[in-house]
Amino acid sequence: MLALVLVLGCATAGTDAGQEGIDGHWRAQLDLAGGPLRFHMDLNGEGGASGTLCNGAICDALSAVRSLPGDSVLLEIGDYDAVIRAHVSADSLVGFYRNVGNRGPRTIPFRATRGSWPIEAPPASITGSWDAIFTPDDSPSPRVLELRDTERGLEGTVISNTGDSGLFWGGASDGQFVMSHFDGSFVYMLTGGLDGDTLRGVFHAGATSQRPFVAVRSTGAPHLKAPTELVTVDATTAFEWNFPDVDGDFVSNLDERFQGKVVIVEIFGTWCPTCHDSAPTMVKLYDMFHDRGLEIVGLSYEVTGDPEIDGLLVRRFGEKFGIEYPLLLAGVNDDDSPHETQPQLSGPIAFPTAIFIDPSGQVRRVHSGFYGPALGEVHEELEQELIQFTEELLREAGR
Repeated sequence: MLALVLVLGCATAGTDAGQEGIDGHWRAQLDLAGGPLRFHMDLNGEGGASGTLCNGAICDALSAVRSLPGDSVLLEIGDYDAVIRAHVSADSLVGFYRNVGNRGPRTIPFRATRGSWPIEAPPASITGSWDAIFTPDDSPSPRVLELRDTERGLEGTVISNTGDSGLFWGGASDGQFVMSHFDGSFVYMLTGGLDGDTLRGVFHAGATSQRPFVAVRSTGAPHLKAPTELVTVDATTAFEWNFPDVDGDFVSNLDERFQGKVVIVEIFGTWCPTCHDSAPTMVKLYDMFHDRGLEIVGLSYEVTGDPEIDGLLVRRFGEKFGIEYPLLLAGVNDDDSPHETQPQLSGPIAFPTAIFIDPSGQVRRVHSGFYGPALGEVHEELEQELIQFTEELLREAGR
């Protein structure tokens, strides 16, 4: 847990790693079983070391960059209790990436060399929208692949029934394409190529997981389920919760602050980048409508189950987004905990999931997942839809 102490102790870039030797652009990669996951990294040792990890147009700031004995450097990704530790030579960094992980700690080899990855423009034959089926032996599942030709090369995303996987970046050559997404938590890579009119490839997740896919061009017909159709609710009683906040004080649906109010309950985890994407929208809703009677409460399902460690992560999450509504420690992120602690919900509970409750305590809508900024107009349309639905509930309540 040493990494956790280092990460949470520094919300901004550290000041003890002013290594001019690491300044500049780096071609970085994680070595997965299916090949190298490529991303860009910029480091700056002047005025207190800092840096960013970049997938195409989207960059995530490192929380600290620290020099270590033995010509090594520690790059901290505080949002996800993650670190990259590497030995520094004149033109290379070699080490490992480690984070607390969605299902437990993981370590993946890391390498970087000076410079920038080349821009590889994709052929028009692979760009556009593709309806895909991911085909593991036990559970085939639909996805939509969005592939775009940009000034940075090939960009896009992978969309499931419950939202997108963030911005992917890469390129194409010799009829094959490779695109990656790495933000400190998600470790994703998409590889493939055209087989006639069919796109075939593999979705890589983490160090070893590989899921083959087959895709055809989207026709406009529905390929995914709507986010409001995935979870059903037992509406015979008012929706309930009763969990501690980061200070150990229990917050319940029976508390006075929630009585006669429109309430949004969001199930989330600090380990989940999509939850980081949804948080600004939840904050916007709270700022817009709190004075009219809206309350929001976040139910966090974390990785360790240790209230002290999880509480620090949730507190940091709240500070990052300026969250003023309560964030509660509801359980651990496993297959059973969300259903055991929220027995009124049935179906696949995505992270995040937003539950809209009217002043009588009845659930009016459950929205599974979230479409983030990588989807551009789709993200903006979803945000406006949630704003309009919240306002409708408030108007019904005479607020």
